[in-house]
Amino acid sequence: MIRFLAALWVVFTHYGYIGPAKGLTGYGVPDGIAQTFFKFGFLGVPLFFVLSGFVIAHVSTGIAAPKFLVNRIARLMPAFWSCMTISAILLVILGTQEPIGFMVWAANLILLPQVLGQPFVDGVYWTLVYEFIFYAWMFALLATGLLHRHFLKICAIWLSVSLISIFLIDARIVEFVFMTYYAGAFASSLIIWHAYHNGWSKAHKLLLTLSVFSLGFGIQHLGTQGDIPNSVPPSLLVSMICSALCVGVVYAGVNAKDIPVKRSFAIALGAISYPLYLLHQEAGYAILRHAGEAGIPPLLSGVVLTVFFITLAYVVHLIFEKPIRKVLVKISDALLKLIPQKLQTVPVE
Repeated sequence: MIRFLAALWVVFTHYGYIGPAKGLTGYGVPDGIAQTFFKFGFLGVPLFFVLSGFVIAHVSTGIAAPKFLVNRIARLMPAFWSCMTISAILLVILGTQEPIGFMVWAANLILLPQVLGQPFVDGVYWTLVYEFIFYAWMFALLATGLLHRHFLKICAIWLSVSLISIFLIDARIVEFVFMTYYAGAFASSLIIWHAYHNGWSKAHKLLLTLSVFSLGFGIQHLGTQGDIPNSVPPSLLVSMICSALCVGVVYAGVNAKDIPVKRSFAIALGAISYPLYLLHQEAGYAILRHAGEAGIPPLLSGVVLTVFFITLAYVVHLIFEKPIRKVLVKISDALLKLIPQKLQTVPVE
């Protein structure tokens, strides 16, 4: 449920602030409270990262590194391949400033477009790169048996590196490899997960505080909104408050015994949140521009478009994502049988 609301907020910020501010939607940024609400929708991204940390901590328990990796690929890539292809087709039909050709599509298919000198089909894909860096670190720690043996120490080292990088080291490679601006998001929920299963200690509380502090700098960094004209990042105080709220929302969700909606409905919303996130941005901008040229009011076109992409996300989940994932799981299980058994043994942690 939290994941869906985070995805929806990102949709709102793209349609209500980032797109209009960059001149991509054919209408301007709204004034007043509406502008503030749309502007801060970028907080959906750190919320995603916080949620991801908790989920990965959970699914990494009692599993060997190869199985963990193929499970993550099977979880993320079917929806990505489907949504990226649909987005590319929509952009070809609708027309974009940068044409989407076969090479762009193929480079995005393996999530390495920038390495191959091609652009992302959709701007939101940058977050998937960070997700896979996180998975790579978790894979390495699982393979060496260090993850659950030195869980809190690893979090402490990662947070220390992130803060040292932010304050003292101006090196893009360090920032990228250690995800320094988003370490606090991932680490906060790793710590919450560990405390949830082992009880809260002073070390947990100290590290969680440090995570919120680290994420605050990440939120301020993310709040610059790229190349938006006259964009002013939130103050450090506001960023720290937003950081605490992001972590607090996930903590509350983890500890909530009851949710105000039917469980099956909440699960369905969670399932479509990922396709919705992947589909909505660039194709949405193009559709909004065409709607504006046709004289359709921005509010009406934005609402209809949001409903359209939620529906399309559900269709993608049912027709493409789930069947492809089943096939991918079967293939990966067959490949895992070819790996020596000793490499598939869960390390004693």
